[in-house]
Amino acid sequence: MALPTITLPDFPLLTDFLGNLLEKVPFEVPALLHPPLVHFAIALPVIIVLLELFNIFAKMTSTPEVPRGKTLSSLSLLMIILLFVVAIGSYATGVADAKNGWDLLSETAKADIKAHKLLGAYILLGSALLVVFKFISLIGNKSRFFFLLLTIAFTIGSLQQGKQGGALVFDHGVNVAKVTELMNDVDDAVEELEELKEDQSTLDGNVTELSDAKTALQERITTLTQEKITLQEEKNTLDETVKKLKAETQKAIDTAKTEATTAIESAKTEATSLVESIKEEANKTMEAAQKVVENAKKQLIEEKATIAKIIPIVSDANSTDANATDTNSTI
Repeated sequence: MALPTITLPDFPLLTDFLGNLLEKVPFEVPALLHPPLVHFAIALPVIIVLLELFNIFAKMTSTPEVPRGKTLSSLSLLMIILLFVVAIGSYATGVADAKNGWDLLSETAKADIKAHKLLGAYILLGSALLVVFKFISLIGNKSRFFFLLLTIAFTIGSLQQGKQGGALVFDHGVNVAKVTELMNDVDDAVEELEELKEDQSTLDGNVTELSDAKTALQERITTLTQEKITLQEEKNTLDETVKKLKAETQKAIDTAKTEATTAIESAKTEATSLVESIKEEANKTMEAAQKVVENAKKQLIEEKATIAKIIPIVSDANSTDANATDTNSTI
């Protein structure tokens, strides 16, 4: 016989309250721990119902002389407290598993998980109420029958919760295919993370080397900057020196030009004067030479005239032709 479909009203205050409690848990809830816990959460209510039935029959046959049912009541109370603890663990692990595979689920699976979570919240609240009503049932016989009915209703809800959980697993692959896929992705992510860590280590080494190189480069730049400043100062000094030398050289050249011009003019003047003097002396020498020549001509003329006067006398003296010729040659 199929279990009836149970639809509970949405009560966000309850799920929000439980969610806030889970956020305060000081440790991380392990994944895939939900399936083994829910088997206890489903089996324990059935055991508790059987214990309560036996307890009722034991109480009905109990007498003051022969009391019965105390052991069953204590065992039932222990089972109910254990059920409450298991219900807390089942709800917490169910929420953790749902979060792990949530992004991989279809919209239908997400809607079914929300309904499953809501029913789980009511079951957790019901397990707490079972603990309270169990203590109340220990007071009187009439409350035992009510507690039995409450336990049966709780058991039906637990079985319905188990049915929904099975549908999530077998129909949607929750905590099986989806979680396996997620775990594979996690493994791949871990491998990539390890590779990234190695790359990060390499990058850190490179960053250290680059940092050292950058420091050395900055020191070199500082040194070069100082050398540049020194060279610039030396260049400025040399520029000033060159300017001074150029000015002095230009001044010396101008002075030399002036002196050369003056010397040339003076030399020209002296040369002109010398030439004039030489010309004058030459003219005087020529005039003197002309005078000498004229005097010599006059003497020659006079001597010729004298000779002309002497020749007849010589002829008369019967001089030889040779002597006369010698005389002529000498003249």
